[in-house]
Amino acid sequence: MTTGTGGGMRLHEMLPVERSAQRSLTAAWQRVMRDGAQALEQLDTVRTPVKASWARALQRGIHPSLPRAPFQLDDRSLAALRDDVDWLPHADLAVRAHAGGSALEGHILALFDANARMLAATGDPKALEGLADINFRPGALWSEEAVGTNGPGTALALARAVHIVGAEHFCERWQGWHCAAAPIRDPLTQEVLGVLDLSGLRERAHPHTLSLVSAIAVALEQRLVARESERRVTLLRRFGALVGQYPGDAILVVDRAGEIIASSSPAERLVRRLAASGRDATDALRRISTESDVAPRAPTGSSRAGSRELPSQSVVRDATHPLLGVMAAVHAMRDGRTPIGACVVLPAGQTRGQRPADTRHTGSRTPYTESRAESRAAADTPSRTTTNPAVHTALVSSLVPPRGASAVRYTMDALFGRAAVLDDVRRFARACARTDLPVLLLGESGTGKEVVAQGIHAASPRAQAPFVAVNCAALPRELVESELFGHVAGAFSGARRDGAIGKFEAADGGTLFLDEIGELPPAAQAALLRVLQEGEITRLGATAGRRVDVRIIAATNRDVTNAIASGTLRDDLYHRLNVLTIALPPLRTRHGDAVLLAEHFLAQTHGTLAREFSPRVRAAFERYRWPGNVRELENLVKRLAALAEGPTITEELLPAALREVVDAAPSAAADFIEASAFDTLDDTSAAVESHRQALRARYATLIAGHATMSDAAKSIGITRSTLYRRLQRIGLAPGRGVRDSS
Repeated sequence: MTTGTGGGMRLHEMLPVERSAQRSLTAAWQRVMRDGAQALEQLDTVRTPVKASWARALQRGIHPSLPRAPFQLDDRSLAALRDDVDWLPHADLAVRAHAGGSALEGHILALFDANARMLAATGDPKALEGLADINFRPGALWSEEAVGTNGPGTALALARAVHIVGAEHFCERWQGWHCAAAPIRDPLTQEVLGVLDLSGLRERAHPHTLSLVSAIAVALEQRLVARESERRVTLLRRFGALVGQYPGDAILVVDRAGEIIASSSPAERLVRRLAASGRDATDALRRISTESDVAPRAPTGSSRAGSRELPSQSVVRDATHPLLGVMAAVHAMRDGRTPIGACVVLPAGQTRGQRPADTRHTGSRTPYTESRAESRAAADTPSRTTTNPAVHTALVSSLVPPRGASAVRYTMDALFGRAAVLDDVRRFARACARTDLPVLLLGESGTGKEVVAQGIHAASPRAQAPFVAVNCAALPRELVESELFGHVAGAFSGARRDGAIGKFEAADGGTLFLDEIGELPPAAQAALLRVLQEGEITRLGATAGRRVDVRIIAATNRDVTNAIASGTLRDDLYHRLNVLTIALPPLRTRHGDAVLLAEHFLAQTHGTLAREFSPRVRAAFERYRWPGNVRELENLVKRLAALAEGPTITEELLPAALREVVDAAPSAAADFIEASAFDTLDDTSAAVESHRQALRARYATLIAGHATMSDAAKSIGITRSTLYRRLQRIGLAPGRGVRDSS
């Protein structure tokens, strides 16, 4: 929504749900239909995005009396398209979770692909029947290019959420309805995948309808983020297996966006060359990883390798490209029909411009046909992997930590905040990075323990070696030791045929982060203690140990004293880890950081109207206790940004717990309003002077807690010029370096 020069909202930018607003819109629409595009410039009753959409419809020659949308897909074509849209099952789950009960009363909820073709619809039978009369049903095309202004089509044209009500539609037959639509984005590429739309009779339109649709779209995108994380794990597992099999070869793992997410040590020179090539390299690797430029080659002895129906399969083929400069074996990974990335293997010697020394990866001898002896030898070879930050693009809010990966997403600078206690944490963590001693991180959930762990690794001499994160609470109890220390072939029922390395070997030379260390079972804690003492691990089922060089960082959100007393944490393990201890402060003790972090997270959101918080929302952030700490705040900001219908997030969108906090406390502005009364008081009285001194201290504290004078003024609901006048009135010189001017 747009605000006028007087600070109030211009009426024509409000959602036109009232009958009077619809009558004005109808008159404006009739004028445009009569006079053409020149009439648009003179309209002041039509919202700006709607006018722009009408202009596009006029330019395209769309007839306003169009009786119905074109029907583009028959049943067979629609079924084939639905099979190709791999996010559709996740959308169904998100709709079921968030649109139950009476949410769809009088409405239908529809899904469209990126070309505005309706894929599916569900909801009120009467609404479905009424909308079917204008072909608002699966198989129909609802792009702006085809049918003019409408919810899903305009949302795709603008790549943002929109709500089109009644006479805002360009075609007359659509004007009995309203459509609230929000785009669905790919979490990896941020491309628009499709649109979620809620439509019903015009009389049922409500200003909060778009908030519901946006919330469902956000929930769907979160499911896609989780799926992307699972796909990343699949890629990295395959990468780890190949590094173990071919330790001397240059191996890259590339996601479907063409970004390198991990590489083996022999690939470092190639990675640097690709990094210098910039966008060209990304495009080339994207084509290689999605099979768009070469045909797959079925591995010897496997008739099903080319099938596109196998989940998380690996198809091996040959590929070359000027940027690679060599023939490579591409292990293209798919999730069902969808390419998710590839592992690119370049045999030893080729990265230095030599001809292939053998054909392990090409021709007749693929990684599928090597001898059992070679497999065993490769499985016994410890691997070491590195990630080049110049070409690494992290997943959006990755929900699942990489397994066996060396990807580091954070440095110490990511520990965001201005609180003095946080400066102490950063200073001590940087000192810890200079040593190889164990580090124990203590703190509540959501305080940033993994950020600190990754920051220590990134600042240490081990920065180019692997960083492996393990959530001990998520490890299956019966497989803990296998996951940590690895296993040999046949060690237990279901063990891999060629054995597997564990997390310690995957982190050899680098850092192993053991999150929730107190959740490990006693037997695993005892085995871990021996590794810390001896620097040696023994794979499950093996008789001989292996030396490992690993720096340990452990973390727990438990009360350590109680955990030791209850026996869930071994005291000898605790004392072994408790060499360098960092206690991370909860957000409620970091004065001023809640608002600072909220603004930081809001600036990182995309595809929403929200740009700022109201003073009362900022006050709620500062006073709330944040039991979930920074993670809770980040998730809340994402939710508020998705629900906001204008540039300012107001208290009405806050959860009940935060509204109670701000309602129970005096407003921030009330604490400072006394300054305006000085004009009417006797400046020489002792009472006024005492009051002035108190206000000086209060305003000095206010300004010290904000980055700019504008931010300080905004936090108490006044303008910067008003703040300057008040400072002068109480005897403080305006400016960042506030000083006594009396």
